[in-house]
Amino acid sequence: MKKRIAILLCAVLAFSFTACTQEKPEAKDDPQKNSSTQQIPNPWVDCQTIADAEKLAGFTVLVPKSIPDGYTEDAIQAIKDSTVQIIYKNGEAQIVYRQGRGTEDISGVYTEYKENSTLEIGDLTVAVKGNDGKIYLATWKYGDDSFSIYANSESKGMDRQTMSEMIRSINANAASSDNVKTPNPFAPAKTLEDTEKLALFSVTLPEKMPEGYSQKSIDGIEKELIQFTFSNGENSIVMRKAKGSEDISGDYNEYSEKKTLTVGDVSVAIKGKDGMVNVATWVNDKFSYSITADKGLDTKTLGYLVNGFH
Repeated sequence: MKKRIAILLCAVLAFSFTACTQEKPEAKDDPQKNSSTQQIPNPWVDCQTIADAEKLAGFTVLVPKSIPDGYTEDAIQAIKDSTVQIIYKNGEAQIVYRQGRGTEDISGVYTEYKENSTLEIGDLTVAVKGNDGKIYLATWKYGDDSFSIYANSESKGMDRQTMSEMIRSINANAASSDNVKTPNPFAPAKTLEDTEKLALFSVTLPEKMPEGYSQKSIDGIEKELIQFTFSNGENSIVMRKAKGSEDISGDYNEYSEKKTLTVGDVSVAIKGKDGMVNVATWVNDKFSYSITADKGLDTKTLGYLVNGFH
């Protein structure tokens, strides 16, 4: 009897071991897709502008001047001190362009492709991968940075000429200057009325600013955002209003103090240090607002500014 039980136990253990080792992790094919079984914190931060992404990542971004027909910019994202990506979409088709510090492959694409070769574009050697004559992934290095372009399966890939033109437009930016200046999305304006016409919405400012501060500039992004900069000669206060509900402050610094301040019927997220507020963001009536202050503001002064800014 004991011998029979021992044999049965061995059989059960062998079956259990076989069942555990048969499962394999699902391969990741797309850098934009997340596993449904793992909740990994998303390191990407949505940015309003390339300038905001550059500030977060800590380097100048080389933006493609040429993208395939039918594609438009859908999102700008960055990882702090690391990488910037621009996502272009045409329906379900998607192209992801990345630039990051270092020499490693930053594409995030691990799909096996049947065709692997290189393109010589100017002084660049670009590794390309794809299927049936179409390129789905291109990676290369320039200076201290790595670059990648990934076209998802819905895009049906890119031909060599289209991919070459897109990379050449990036390389042209790099070659023009060692310290490339990307186009500034903000259009300066002489009056508030001019900026309101550009952004297609109105703005009301507080009746007065903190002592010593005066208006330095008014800028706008067409159909999107209005920005006011005030200065006392040494420090500045920047106030922004935009359509939507995203954080538009452009300040991605880490602050030791974070909390919520109620001003009237508005909840304001504030960040700062030593009891002073450096960043305030809130949403009201389908618009996003932000106030950033180099030196920091006390909560009483901030409350006054929030009340008068709409």
